[in-house]
Amino acid sequence: MAENTNLEDLIKHAKKSTRDKLRSKFTHQSLDRGQFVFFEGDPANTLYLVESGIVEANVIHGDGKVYIFHFLFPCDIFGEGIIYGQEIFPFSVMAREDALIWKIGKGDLVPLLETDPAFKNYLFEVVGRKLDLSYTKARCVAGERVERRVACILLKSVDERGIDDCGERVTAHLTNRDISGLIGSTEETVSRIMSRLKKEGVIGLKDKQLVVLDREALMKYFDSL
Repeated sequence: MAENTNLEDLIKHAKKSTRDKLRSKFTHQSLDRGQFVFFEGDPANTLYLVESGIVEANVIHGDGKVYIFHFLFPCDIFGEGIIYGQEIFPFSVMAREDALIWKIGKGDLVPLLETDPAFKNYLFEVVGRKLDLSYTKARCVAGERVERRVACILLKSVDERGIDDCGERVTAHLTNRDISGLIGSTEETVSRIMSRLKKEGVIGLKDKQLVVLDREALMKYFDSL
């Protein structure tokens, strides 16, 4: 049986009479690493919640290059466009690692939202926060030098995921390929910049995961470009 800690964290914002109905309508799905939840252009008919693992929202261009919109972590929702009339998904979502997600169909969710305005408003607040983060990323990558874009993404990732005991842990297990997908650059260019940051002691690896060792130096690196 699936754990439902994050599902309960979500539905606690609904009124009591709505919670049992939500519990009965949400179903869970296990995802293997690399498995797609949906593809860009598929009908938008489901809201999803990440219970465990990490999933990735991306667009694959005609030349095969992947542009990563963002990563989604436990407690994050996606597919929220169904609550404001979105008809097709504008990106694809795949499991970055083995994951467990919850899902509820539009036909089950929307009628419940109409009877619970406070829960509906809460979901819109969540959407608003995600939109703010998207604006922040857009400012990171629009019209800036690649070095500044890399620094911005690293700082943004740290702010989203918190602090580790030996450095500020960067979101997911970011590779140079991931960063190039996030900022719209080439993997070779990102590799060169990351090597420079490692040599300067600004970033490093712990348990094979990227960490920011000197946030102040990264901020100076960002502000000086």
